[in-house]
Amino acid sequence: MEKSIVNDTLDLENNQITPQQDIFSYYRRLRSNLFSDTEVVYETKLTPELFDLKLQQLSQDKKQSEFENFVLALAVRLVTPNIKPQTGPDGGGDGKVDGETYPVDKAISDKWWVSEGSTVGHKWAIAISVQKNWKSKIEGDVKKVVETGRGYTKVIFFSSQKIKSSKRQEVEDELSKQYGVAVSIFDGKWCSFAVFEQGCYDVATEKLNFSEEYRRKTVKEGSNDKRRQEELKKLENDLLSRQVEGLDTDYVDDLLRSCLLSRGLERPRMETEGRFNRAQREADAHGSSVQRFNITYHHAWTSFFWFHDVDAMYADYLKLKEYANMHTTVHTIELMTNILTNLENATRAGLFDSERFEAEVQDLKTIKERKDLSQASRLFLELFFSEHRLLQMVHCAQDPTSELKTLAELIKTSANYPDISFDAQITFVEIIGCMIDDNEEYEKLIDNISEISSQRKSEVEGAIIHFNRAQTLIDKPQYKSVVKHLGHCVHAFLKEGYETELVKTYGYMGIALYNLELPYSAKAYLVKAASILVKEFFTKGTISHLLITVLWKLCEIELMTGRLVMYLNWRELLFVIAHNGQEIESKEFVEKDILFDGGWACHFATADLTRETISFLPDIFARCDMHISENYLKYALGYQESVDEQFVNLITDDWGKLLRQQPIHKQFLNSLNIAEEGLNSISTLAKGCRFTVSYENSIRSQLVAETFLATVETLLATFDTLELVVMSQGIQVEIIPTDGQSELERGENGTKYIFRVNYDTLDGETYWRCFASFMAHFMSLNTVSYEEVMDLIAQRHEKEKIIDRIIALLELNNAVYYVLGDKFKYSIRQWKNANDKTYVCKADTKEEILTDQNPHAEQRGMQIFSISSTLEWWEKAGWTGVCFMYDRWSATPPIVGLAFKNLEAGIKIIHEWKEKIAKGEPSVELHLIRGINKHHPSWYRACVTPEIPLSHIAEGQCVAVICRKHTMTPNDTLNLDNFERVYSQFGSCRLVAVAIDEQMHINMNINFSEAIELKKVIIADAWKVSVHGPTRNALEWDDDPIIPESECTTAPVIELMKSLRETHNKMENKNFKTV
Repeated sequence: MEKSIVNDTLDLENNQITPQQDIFSYYRRLRSNLFSDTEVVYETKLTPELFDLKLQQLSQDKKQSEFENFVLALAVRLVTPNIKPQTGPDGGGDGKVDGETYPVDKAISDKWWVSEGSTVGHKWAIAISVQKNWKSKIEGDVKKVVETGRGYTKVIFFSSQKIKSSKRQEVEDELSKQYGVAVSIFDGKWCSFAVFEQGCYDVATEKLNFSEEYRRKTVKEGSNDKRRQEELKKLENDLLSRQVEGLDTDYVDDLLRSCLLSRGLERPRMETEGRFNRAQREADAHGSSVQRFNITYHHAWTSFFWFHDVDAMYADYLKLKEYANMHTTVHTIELMTNILTNLENATRAGLFDSERFEAEVQDLKTIKERKDLSQASRLFLELFFSEHRLLQMVHCAQDPTSELKTLAELIKTSANYPDISFDAQITFVEIIGCMIDDNEEYEKLIDNISEISSQRKSEVEGAIIHFNRAQTLIDKPQYKSVVKHLGHCVHAFLKEGYETELVKTYGYMGIALYNLELPYSAKAYLVKAASILVKEFFTKGTISHLLITVLWKLCEIELMTGRLVMYLNWRELLFVIAHNGQEIESKEFVEKDILFDGGWACHFATADLTRETISFLPDIFARCDMHISENYLKYALGYQESVDEQFVNLITDDWGKLLRQQPIHKQFLNSLNIAEEGLNSISTLAKGCRFTVSYENSIRSQLVAETFLATVETLLATFDTLELVVMSQGIQVEIIPTDGQSELERGENGTKYIFRVNYDTLDGETYWRCFASFMAHFMSLNTVSYEEVMDLIAQRHEKEKIIDRIIALLELNNAVYYVLGDKFKYSIRQWKNANDKTYVCKADTKEEILTDQNPHAEQRGMQIFSISSTLEWWEKAGWTGVCFMYDRWSATPPIVGLAFKNLEAGIKIIHEWKEKIAKGEPSVELHLIRGINKHHPSWYRACVTPEIPLSHIAEGQCVAVICRKHTMTPNDTLNLDNFERVYSQFGSCRLVAVAIDEQMHINMNINFSEAIELKKVIIADAWKVSVHGPTRNALEWDDDPIIPESECTTAPVIELMKSLRETHNKMENKNFKTV
């Protein structure tokens, strides 16, 4: 007796709605190119609920013939094509059946991809019913079929009713046993599944007479599907006409190819399964054992990812295992373990029994221990088990570091074995990377496989690995790591044929840097992306949506940095491009433009409205359709009568206050900056240091200034908080035109630089020479690091191509010219028309002025407090300690003298403090710590330290204090005691620079006009100094403080000394130094 047709679609239908099926959707996203790319959109979509209602109506209205037509069409498509319908009255007529299969010659049917009903010796009877009492109907139909005596080998019964799966199987078994003929039942659920999951939607709308609106559709055939369809049609015609005798491996390869094409087109399962059955059947007769093995493998893969059938995949796995045990090669093991990995994923998702899976793993371990195994096969299995352990660790949220090290060594070794697919190892590493967020060993592994790939193939192949990792990390989001990986791509993708990857690299780099709060480098990379996309627009007339996205991001950056003029330039181009692409009318486009307009109004709500420039902005905004900014300025400048009616209601609600309360103020990176003619400046914050570039405004000078800030940001982008510490709170660069050679040189102190630029000869090479000069000075004077500067940069370039990142930006001006032209408007007056009205401010301008509300969390990880802007002054001044001066009657506050060998340099230090005090800024404190050395009780430590306002320190922020200290070695404590007594009497003192000679004699000819008032002097015993106390910076790791016997175990300084010595040992090991 024939076997019943396995009708597992019902079970699959139930499985598909479970959450565990995410593994299938993930694979579809990961390998979307393997699936159908055709889009079918119906004017009115037929729903499963409406389809079920239709089947109920067929039963109620007894429309048997309508259901018969529908079912026979389904059967021809999904079951077997050789069906002959019966004619006559409903219910089968005199023929007792509604349809039957007709015999086909085996030589022809063997090449069909359908079920066995097509062959000689197989005759199937088909019965169809809409009756509600389906059980009695099938019992009667099977009885009639058998009584015909026509030799039917199988009865297929189609019912419009929904039948419980267990009941269906029970009836099938009972009738098959009773009548000795195989019985298969297909019910209403199968019909629904065939329609909505197996590509028979069109059959339902046509055969069940749904109205025309359900049939009207738009089919957008995908390019992949078009190619697949043409290839499959040609292939099937060739297969049917081919004469096959004996071994014909090409024929079998073509059969397998037809299976994969059918799968890729996402044809109904029955059709694709039929093709696989045909391929396996013909491979038995005309193929090799390896081909049969490969067909089984592809069928297993298809069963899992296309039909979500774990049991079918496992059945194939057992066949693969049996073959691999007899023919153990890297190839057979690789395919077998691929399926075993799928079983592992299915086990985790609850779709496969865990005990059965573990048993299969143990069987594989047995193979690994076989003595006759080749080295390559054993290495491959070691790779597999390492990957298996790694997956388990990630799944159980365990630290994968140790296993990553093991895997790295195995992959490195496997690169020497051509039988082991290195690409497969790359794929695994990339997939597991989606589940590993921040692990140094994993990043090393990516570096290693990229280097191997570069050596084996090309630089581009290695860069692609870094590019893929960057794409994964940008969604995490881990922007610093994104920048590191993309550094390997900016040069490699310049090769012809990789324009798409280059644009994406620039785009991702821009997004990552912007999220690191580095706007100028972000803008530079986005402009380079735009220059490539604009070229496509100008040459081909095609508009990429990506170009619109990039231009919006450029507008956003200008908004956040407050640069109005450049915002207007980018917005103008954006509107031109969007108008050509008709995106300008989209809801999203309009809403974003309004949102940005409101952002500028927020800027103006905190601006000085008395500036002459502000007075002519309203009419500029009116022409640009920036009506929020236009009307707010009219309101704020005192011209309420000119405000448009739609904004009048905001006036009564205190519009300015409302705008100042908007959360966007916490996102602004800089305050409002309206470029005018004459002297301008732009700035950025990087690693806690404010870099400011000033210049006489012009297109060329502005672009040089932007390039400088972009390259500085790129240089500092990826250093960790303590890896490189910028000691200066501000760096100023002045751009000065010259007719001579372009040079970048130091200014009057260590925080000021002069960039002499010859615009006519400045090119990328010249700029690099100038920037390298700045980089050398800046890194040596203004930073501290673990490594020597050259070693540090060399290491960074090896790991993340930091120099390539910088060089990519050196000719930013050319990219800007390509996008905006070389005559774009660089000053706000160029946007002004002669007849524009001037709105002179006549309102009360005593508005609330907001300070910088942005915490700058990305660039203020370290807060620097320094006693001087230029630490070189201290080196030149030769500070040797302190002296105390007071009148003998103690009638005036005491004076502290800072003794300098170079008085002129010392006066510069004091003068800077004097200027800060005059501005109300924090200045310095003096800490005097007694008892620092128990062997010399009179010694004390003098420490000049910056005043640290606690309000300036954000939660979680590191603090670096740059101070100067000197150990005083008097024979007694008389001077210090007297100073303490007088100081305590007045609560303040004066601080002045004094000269000291080589014999340590103080020159009493003192200029007290430069003296400053010192409001805070702390005098303390060393044993009382604690880890968190304000005087902790005064002590050194090798101090040996005097501790009272009663405090020998509890003195606060004990913990501090332990911390200082531990830190010292770490720094010694890492060779921490000023570079």
